[in-house]
Amino acid sequence: MRCLVGLPARGDDFFDRQELVDLIWQRLEAGHILLAAPRRFGKTSVMYRLLDQPRQGWHPVHLDAESIREPVGFVIAVLQTLLADRRLRNFLIARWKAAGQWTRSLLDDVEIQTPWEVTLKLSLKERLGPNWPEVAGILLRHLREYDGGERPLIIIDELPVMLFLFRDNNVPPSDVRAFLYWFRHLRIDPDVGLTNCRFLVGGSIGIEHYLADLAAADSFNDLERVPLAEFAPERARQFLRDLLDELDIELSPASQRRVLSLIGAPIPYFIQVFVAELVSARAEGHDVAGPRHLETIYRDRVLGAACKTYFQHYYERLRRYDRATEQAAKALLKSIALAQPMPVRREDLRALFARSLGESSSDEAFATLIADLENDFYVRFRPDTASYEFSSKILCDWWRRYYAF
Repeated sequence: MRCLVGLPARGDDFFDRQELVDLIWQRLEAGHILLAAPRRFGKTSVMYRLLDQPRQGWHPVHLDAESIREPVGFVIAVLQTLLADRRLRNFLIARWKAAGQWTRSLLDDVEIQTPWEVTLKLSLKERLGPNWPEVAGILLRHLREYDGGERPLIIIDELPVMLFLFRDNNVPPSDVRAFLYWFRHLRIDPDVGLTNCRFLVGGSIGIEHYLADLAAADSFNDLERVPLAEFAPERARQFLRDLLDELDIELSPASQRRVLSLIGAPIPYFIQVFVAELVSARAEGHDVAGPRHLETIYRDRVLGAACKTYFQHYYERLRRYDRATEQAAKALLKSIALAQPMPVRREDLRALFARSLGESSSDEAFATLIADLENDFYVRFRPDTASYEFSSKILCDWWRRYYAF
């Protein structure tokens, strides 16, 4: 198992999350899934595990929606993903030929080009046109007839990011709403939907607030939310031991415990970041053993400027809010970071929110924002004290260092 910082883990590099993988396959039997986890938690690695080692009776394909900026682009990406798979490609082309509709004129392009060529994308976009929902339905509904002894599983990574790109690309809210309900019909409509398929949608950011603003909250209510949490303590210890053994780094059990205590919540990515910095420090001739050296590496390297890029997206993704709400969110996170290790009472955060937004503040707006921050894994709620704290110690330490001043 290699120490992969920022890359999906596949094959032997995938560290055991077998219980979660088994749970996902079990839930897919019943319906569609939203796999929810912040960036760097291993969500994409889990998706690739489903792709690389499918359970018997399933045929998974995968697409990354993170760069798609308009609804018709999503349709094209789905078509390209299906056409890139040999069995599904041959099946669809045969059905399109038999249909005898306008799809015949598309086949010349499809059959002589690879699905990834720009000219084919432009051709598909032109042919789909403004009536893309109807036209896409004609193309995709043939997949309902697929019976290769396996059920298609369409894995879509970062669909929530795609929806925010729609907004940033000035796609009208009415068009986004139409897309959301079209996609819902594609999943569940017994007459036109791909009811023989399953969809697994991955997201690193919450979209509940955005869907509520669009009055489209029910467009995702068929997706069962399956969260991807940090490692359990014993699994985190084993993960760290395996990485250290592979890299021939000797740390005493006490030092290994200190590494994990400095990180806090045992998120695989941040364990790998710490281990990578141990490797760099050792290569530069520094001693990496012992609590004092580990604390120096954590303070000066893991939380240092060179590693800032590993955390920066947590700050930048708050820009998806309007300016006033973004500033209120940052004020709440600053307050929680400065108070750590003590949590901050919900009523105190509500008062801070009111001061930040002034007359536009409301109980409903605060409840929505704090739920977003919780769903996005910034903070967690402590019901025993009705208070909030950062979900991750390392993220809290980073936030306090760079943004809590």
